[in-house]
Amino acid sequence: MSVDYKTAVEQTFVKSLKSVFLVDDSFPTYDDMFKDNAVIEGFTERDRARRLYSAFRDNHHLPCDIENSFKQGDLEMVDRLRKCDLIVIDYHLDPGSIDNSKSIEILRRLADSPHFNTVVVYTNADLAEVWFDVATNLRPDLRLAPFLESNEKESEWWDGVDTSDFAELKEESVCQFLKKGIDGVDRILRHEIIEDVKKNGGNGKGDLKKMAEIVLRAGIEGLRPKSMDEYDREDQIGPRALQGNYGKDRPHWLQSRGCFIAIVKKTDREDEVGALMKGLTEALLDWRPSFLQILVAEIQNALELDSVATNPKSFSDARRQVGLNHYLMEQLVAEGDPESAVENLMDRIVETIRHGISADPDMRKYATGVLTDVRNSLGAKLTTPNKLKNAAALAHVDQPMDDTDVISFLNAFLSTERFARSRITTGTVFAKGEEFWMVATPACDLTSRVPKNREAWMKSLHPVRAMIAIKLAKVKMATALSSATQGKHAFLVRGEEALSLSVFDPTTSSPDAEMFFAIDAGKVASTGEKFMFKAVSVKQADDAPKLSEVVEYEIVGQL
Repeated sequence: MSVDYKTAVEQTFVKSLKSVFLVDDSFPTYDDMFKDNAVIEGFTERDRARRLYSAFRDNHHLPCDIENSFKQGDLEMVDRLRKCDLIVIDYHLDPGSIDNSKSIEILRRLADSPHFNTVVVYTNADLAEVWFDVATNLRPDLRLAPFLESNEKESEWWDGVDTSDFAELKEESVCQFLKKGIDGVDRILRHEIIEDVKKNGGNGKGDLKKMAEIVLRAGIEGLRPKSMDEYDREDQIGPRALQGNYGKDRPHWLQSRGCFIAIVKKTDREDEVGALMKGLTEALLDWRPSFLQILVAEIQNALELDSVATNPKSFSDARRQVGLNHYLMEQLVAEGDPESAVENLMDRIVETIRHGISADPDMRKYATGVLTDVRNSLGAKLTTPNKLKNAAALAHVDQPMDDTDVISFLNAFLSTERFARSRITTGTVFAKGEEFWMVATPACDLTSRVPKNREAWMKSLHPVRAMIAIKLAKVKMATALSSATQGKHAFLVRGEEALSLSVFDPTTSSPDAEMFFAIDAGKVASTGEKFMFKAVSVKQADDAPKLSEVVEYEIVGQL
């Protein structure tokens, strides 16, 4: 079986849409429609609103809502938009104005959301201009002011130049900078900017590459609405990945974090929704989601469609309900901690759902068909002597990749996961500075339940838990990768750094075990991005073992 790639993209990203939200200041809302004719006649695009609404409902069977006003910082409205699968937004949301700040804020807040939204910017404006306006504001990490603050020497040069003396930046330079940063700008294009910097007194005044970046950042600064200044300053996300394309006779689209944005020209065709959806589909096909992206999106679609909570075959019949609630109550008694009990139950439920998806024959058949079509279309690109080059072709990645970085990430993905439990457990990797350990005590001995009377010593320590942890040694990634399949190393990612940690003491070829006493049975506290727990370690003193002070340790991963 082979599933055509285009058909797969349409099924996964278009036909799976279940609701639409229209945002246009010229459209009457449902509430407006129930007012007198004078109110309705005041909306210049009322006929288009009726046409779009009717076509979405009757031809595409999608429930449709309409909003025609947005105030800066209206988080409630943005939250309503997030709950719709497709958002169709007019680019200028003030009557009779070309101000785009409201639509820019909506798009930024949608993109910054962890939820995925499909958006069509439906406009009469020049599509390329809209593309650059939106792209610039999806990259607040490329603002000028913070860069100047962190590069004092180059900033002094910039303060003394006349910006009108610089050549106009080429669109392609700006586009590449928005998508890939300064290192992603074509070498020739970047050289042209650097030569311009030199002509304007840049020689010997600092790092020429940084100066070129200042010029690029300054070039896009004017596209940022002033109303976004405060939101930009509060940004905590940092660098974004941005994809996108624009140009004559091709789709205009952008993809950043939780948003796919197609920019489509308004039309007066009778089948206006058909043209709009065609524009969206063409943009999605130009995006070229990889096989992996299609598969993950299809799994998400399956989860959204499956009535897990009420499906008798899953959890809703009386026998399963009573049995699982009995399991929960037993856990409450054993653990003495409602959070741990709920966590254990959730683990069982999620594992059942996972098996259900991976064992779904229709899902497997669909995914296999898409993969077959993708492999056939890529042909010789998947059969070169370079295996990672073949993998990059399958992933639709065309920029250079560091082989060691890719393989180290793969090992981390396959062997460890991000820690997200309420307590430490077997296989938890933790650190203090650049020292690392892995919990080796069985999970059943790290629970929060009160030990039985026969466990007198452990009961006397409760809620402190004695545990054994293996000391891990940080080793070079290349060294670890050479024996990655031998179980000698733990691979994980700490922040942005890929780590390889040796499980065995290189001098003895055996694990180096240490004893700790975990406070409150290793209860974990979250401090923003980090997970921490407290423990006392046992150290060798001059004549006898000695307990340390209570130390807070950072959890860096879970095997």
